[in-house]
Amino acid sequence: MGLFTDVFERSKKHKEIISVRCYKDDEGFWAGYVQDYTDDIISLKHYTKYGKPDGVIILNISDIKSIDFDDDYSRAMQCVIDYSAEIDKEMPLDVDIPTSELWQFSLLKYAENNKELVAKVEINNGDLYSGFVEQVSEDDVILHFVGNLGESEGRGIYRIEDITAVRLNDVESRKRLMLFKWRQAKL
Repeated sequence: MGLFTDVFERSKKHKEIISVRCYKDDEGFWAGYVQDYTDDIISLKHYTKYGKPDGVIILNISDIKSIDFDDDYSRAMQCVIDYSAEIDKEMPLDVDIPTSELWQFSLLKYAENNKELVAKVEINNGDLYSGFVEQVSEDDVILHFVGNLGESEGRGIYRIEDITAVRLNDVESRKRLMLFKWRQAKL
């Protein structure tokens, strides 16, 4: 087991987040910290992507393909766990239901230049893009993209007519906003 044991011990002792990937598991990975382990089994305190405790996962060590630790995801997840209560706080929005054909413009205008609100827009009933609404006109919108770990991902412009849905202040957007602020504070 060697190096695996070192990572398990460090995670257990310091409550450091690790991400465990298993063979034959297409679901992705499990993120949390090691509660305990033996030569054959680990007990992983699992957390959701929103930082909420999600039970304990018992894994055979022989089923583990790889372990990620001390990486950007682990640091971001620790922040999400530490401040998960902040993600739960939904900012009240006073948005009227748009009645015009330019409903997208009305909603995006509400979010324009608001650094406390990450918007999510759907383009042509497909791709979703999250970010700050920097500028909006009746024809197009400029988004400052915010990645799922709060990273700044540049800017993009979209036609208003291509926007098929707008989400404001959903839980995923609040998580991105919190991590964006966390990253800015680290600079």
